[in-house]
Amino acid sequence: MRAWISAGLDGELSEFESVLLRGHLLRCHSCSTFKTDAASFAAALRRAPLESLSRPIALPRRRRIAFAPLRATAVAALAVSMIGVGGVFASLHSGAILNRPNAYAAALDDQDLRQLQRQKPQAALAELRVRRARVLSASTQIPRTTGFQNP
Repeated sequence: MRAWISAGLDGELSEFESVLLRGHLLRCHSCSTFKTDAASFAAALRRAPLESLSRPIALPRRRRIAFAPLRATAVAALAVSMIGVGGVFASLHSGAILNRPNAYAAALDDQDLRQLQRQKPQAALAELRVRRARVLSASTQIPRTTGFQNP
């Protein structure tokens, strides 16, 4: 509460916090006395004349980083290494993708292709879409089993 009292003297409390503080000060004699003392001290401090300094304050100069030219080089090296790591990762996993059998291609045999060639283009396209939807829906279904299974 004393932090709220101090913030209230500086006008930094929200309206809600001010209401809560006023309610607390009505019940708590110790905090009410602290607020009176803090308010009188803050008022006396604000009325006091400013002190002049005997000598000016000099802040130390900010150090320049000696490695600033190397920043661009480091960023470029990081970018090249990330591209290299990405390339290695992609090449390791592309073999699994390329060697995977295509379920859609396996669904069509030579006889099916000849039959589709004899149909009109719109009918053949509709037939291919139906087959593709059937194959994709069958391959994306997750097998469901009852009970807990430890992989």
